[in-house]
Amino acid sequence: MNARTQRGFSLVELVIVVVIIGIISAIAVPRISSAGTSAASTALMATLENVRKAIDAYYAEHGSYPGYNSSTGLPQDTMFAKQLTRYTDADGKTSTVPGSPYLFGPYLRAPFPKNPTNDLSTVKVKASPGEADPADGSVGWVAVLSHGYFGISASNAELNKIDTTIVTRKFAGNR
Repeated sequence: MNARTQRGFSLVELVIVVVIIGIISAIAVPRISSAGTSAASTALMATLENVRKAIDAYYAEHGSYPGYNSSTGLPQDTMFAKQLTRYTDADGKTSTVPGSPYLFGPYLRAPFPKNPTNDLSTVKVKASPGEADPADGSVGWVAVLSHGYFGISASNAELNKIDTTIVTRKFAGNR
C-alpha cells in the first residue's frame, strides 16, 4: 500500500486541535474554579446580613448590643449567640421558654449560624477595637460592641476562599 492513501491526522491537524483545547480550557477553568469562591462569598454575605438585622432588632428593643452579661455589664462571648437565639427579658437575660418576663426575641433561629469559611459558630465579643483580634480562625465571628461591628474571624488561608470586601462592612445602623 502507498503511504499517501492511508487515512490519519497530520501533525499540523493535531497541533491545531491541542491549541483549541488549550484555549477552551484557559477560558473555562477560571470560571469553574471561581464558582466555589463566589458561593462562599454569597453564603457569607447572606449570613452577615441576617445576623446584622438581628443585632439591629435586638438593639432597637434593648438599647444595647447583644453580648453584654446583664449581671456584670461586661462583654461575654457566649451571651452574644444566646441573646440572639433565645427569648430575652428587658435586661438581656435569656430563656429557652417564652413568657413573662422573657418577652423579646428570638432574633435568629437556633443554632447560631456558622461562618462558611471555617465552619465555626463561636463569637469573640470585644468591648473595643483595641482588644486582640483572633485572626487565626479559632472562632467563627468577631463582634466589637462599642463600634457596632460584626464580621468574620478567619485565617489568611480562609480569607482566600472569599471576596474579602464583604468582611469589612459594618451592619446597618452603625452607632
